[in-house]
Amino acid sequence: MTIESTDNAIDSQAGTARLAVVVPVAVVSFFYASILEYSLPLYFGALGKAAEAAGGSYPADIWSNLAKYQVTPWIIGPVLAGLLARRYGERFVWSGALLGKIAVPVLLAIKPDPNVIKLVALWQGFTGALMWIAGVSLVQMVAPAKRGLSNALMMASLGVGSVIGPIGGRAILYRHELSGLVSAGDWSEVWLRLFSFSSMSTTPQVGDFQAIFWLLSVSILLCGVAIGLWGQRPGHFDRTHAPDWNQTWKDIGQLVRDKRFWALVVAMCVLGGPVFQASNQFLPYRAEELGLKSGAEDHGWIWLQLLKTLMWIPGGLAVGFLAGRRAPGIAGVIMLGSFAVAAFGIGVSTVTWQIFCWVAMFEFVRQFMRWSHAGFLSEHMPSHLRATAIGCSITFSGLGSTIFAWIAGDLWNPTANDFHSSAPFLAAGVLGIIGSVGLLVFDRFVPIRQQDVR
Repeated sequence: MTIESTDNAIDSQAGTARLAVVVPVAVVSFFYASILEYSLPLYFGALGKAAEAAGGSYPADIWSNLAKYQVTPWIIGPVLAGLLARRYGERFVWSGALLGKIAVPVLLAIKPDPNVIKLVALWQGFTGALMWIAGVSLVQMVAPAKRGLSNALMMASLGVGSVIGPIGGRAILYRHELSGLVSAGDWSEVWLRLFSFSSMSTTPQVGDFQAIFWLLSVSILLCGVAIGLWGQRPGHFDRTHAPDWNQTWKDIGQLVRDKRFWALVVAMCVLGGPVFQASNQFLPYRAEELGLKSGAEDHGWIWLQLLKTLMWIPGGLAVGFLAGRRAPGIAGVIMLGSFAVAAFGIGVSTVTWQIFCWVAMFEFVRQFMRWSHAGFLSEHMPSHLRATAIGCSITFSGLGSTIFAWIAGDLWNPTANDFHSSAPFLAAGVLGIIGSVGLLVFDRFVPIRQQDVR
C-alpha cells in the first residue's frame, strides 16, 4: 500500500512544470523585454544626436518601424510555436527561443544601423512569439488545483520583471553620475535622481547603452539553459504522448470547426490585437508630445514605464481569480471593452496626469487580455488542443496587430509634420469596442461556456 501510494504521487507530478524554475526565468525574461522597451527609445534618441553631431541623420520613425517589424512574425510565430510545442514539448521550444534572443542585444550593441534594426526586430518578434506561447502553455501543465496559482504567478512575474527593467536601465544609463553621488555618500540624491524626482545633470550617450546590451546577452543565456535542463519534471503530462504530425493536423482541423473558437479569436485577437499595438507602437510618441521625454533625455518616461509594469503585478494576481474556472463569455466582453476604453482614454489625454490614469487602467487590463489569448480561450477548448489553440489564437492576434501596425505607420507617420500620436489610440479603441459588442451578441445565442470540453 505504501509503495503504491508513493508511485501514484510520483505519477501525478509527471511532466508538470517546475514553478520554482519557470517563475524566476519568467521574471528575468520580462526584465529583458522591459529594459529594452525603456531604453531603446532613449537609445535611438542618442543615436540621432550623435548622427546630427557628425553631420548626418537618424530616422525619427525608427521606433515605429521597429514595432511594425517586431509584431509581423506574430502572424506565423505563435501557430508554429503551438505546433512545435505539441510535437516536441513546451520546454524545448521555450529554451530554444531564449537562446535565440541572445542575438538581439548583441546586434543592437555592435550594429545599430536602421536596416539591421529591422532584421533584429523581426527576430525579436519571432523568438518572442515562440517564448510566449511555449511559456504560457507550459504554465498550464500543472495539477488542476494549482492552475490558478500558476497563471497568477506567471502574470505577476511579468509585472515584477518589468518593474525592475526601467529602474535597472536608468541606473545603468546614468551609472557614472550616480556612482559619483554614491562615492560622496549622498544617498538621498541618488534615490531622487534614480526615480526622476530630481533631474539628472548628464545625458546618456551611445556608449552608455552598451552595458545594458551585454547584461541582457548573459542573463538570457542563463535562462535558456535553466529552462532547457530543469523547467519540467520527467514524464508525460496527463500521461499523454506527443502526437505525430498527422494527428497534429487533425487537431487543427477540429479546432477550426469550433464556432466558439472563432468567436473568441475574432473578437479578442483580431480586433483586440490593434489595441495592444497602439500602445506598443505609439506610446513613446504620445509621451514625447506630453513632455515626458525628449530624445535621449528622460523627463518622466521612467515613471510611465514603471506605472505600466507596476500595474502588471496586481493585474497578474487578479487573473488568478478567473484562471482555471472556465469564466463565461461575459468575462471576455468586459476584458476587451475595458481595454478599448482605456486605449481611447490614452488618446484623448491632454495633460500628464490623465495619461498616467488611463495607462494604469490599460496595463491592468492588459494582463487579462494576455491571459485571454491563452488560459481563457484554452479552457473552453478540448484539453488535447491546448497548445494548438493558444498558438492559433495568438497568431490571429499577431495578424490583427500587424495589419494595424502597417496601416497606422502609413496613416500616422511620426516624421510627418501633421503627425498626432492620439489618432492611433482612438482608432484602436473603436475596433476594440466593436469586438466587445460582437462577442456579447454571439455569447447570447451561443454561450462561450458550455459543458462539452473534455
